[in-house]
Amino acid sequence: MRNLLKSGLRRIVGNETTTAKPVRAKGQRNATVIAVAAQKGGVGKTTTSVNLASALARFHGKRVLLVDLDPQGHVNTAISNMVRVGGGCLSDALLSEGAMEVMDVATGTTLPGLDVTPIDNSLGHTEDLLGTRIGKEFVLRDALAVSRTWYDVVIIDCPPNLGNLTLNGLVAADQVLIPCDPSPLALSGVEKLVGAITQISSRLNPEIDVLGVLLTRVDGRNTTLNQAIVGQIEETWGDALLPVHIGINSSLAKAQHAGQDIFAFDADSRGASHYQDLAAHLAEQL
Repeated sequence: MRNLLKSGLRRIVGNETTTAKPVRAKGQRNATVIAVAAQKGGVGKTTTSVNLASALARFHGKRVLLVDLDPQGHVNTAISNMVRVGGGCLSDALLSEGAMEVMDVATGTTLPGLDVTPIDNSLGHTEDLLGTRIGKEFVLRDALAVSRTWYDVVIIDCPPNLGNLTLNGLVAADQVLIPCDPSPLALSGVEKLVGAITQISSRLNPEIDVLGVLLTRVDGRNTTLNQAIVGQIEETWGDALLPVHIGINSSLAKAQHAGQDIFAFDADSRGASHYQDLAAHLAEQL
């Protein structure tokens, strides 16, 4: 049987028209890849991805690649007036059988040091196609192999589900940041996501770790509920809860409507202060 397989393989290879894959020089960096993931919508996942990426580039001199893995394309909507024309479709890199890197489809922004993958309306279809691929879980990881050597941080905004795209984001990640608002539904989503991360760690990506649970949309007036949620997180996951919390702030929504990060839109707002504190806290760990 082994000889039959070998001869069959030689015959297939001999009949193929081979095309040389492009050779890319590696950079001098080794990015930490952070997947921002949540199983419940409306917890500030994209807001966190965008403003954390911006803060790391703006205040800490990091070269950051922001990967919009969500078919809804909310990253590009949130900073539409900052994204430069150019780039390509992330789907092309994911389906190229190793012929393209994520950096090949990224484009720059008006913020020096921050690149982003443009909006890709075909990502939903790409998720279906990935389901038919052998090694489907490793496609994004492989497409970042060279790209990560040109950046200090890669931030992946994952879809709010556990489909093939999110699975790719988690397998490609070194760390997972989990936004969670103070609600029972969001807390339940954190439990499911941590369970999935545990399975991925044992089967697909032994290097993955939880960077932390980020409490978002915190209403300072609702201290009883906030304390109850904080207590549950601490009881279940110990010190996984990050010390920085993101409060409710209307400027965050207004900034997205204006297509800017919070620092360009309202640098003096509470939202800007909170995300700057988050970036400072995480920069020490990266």
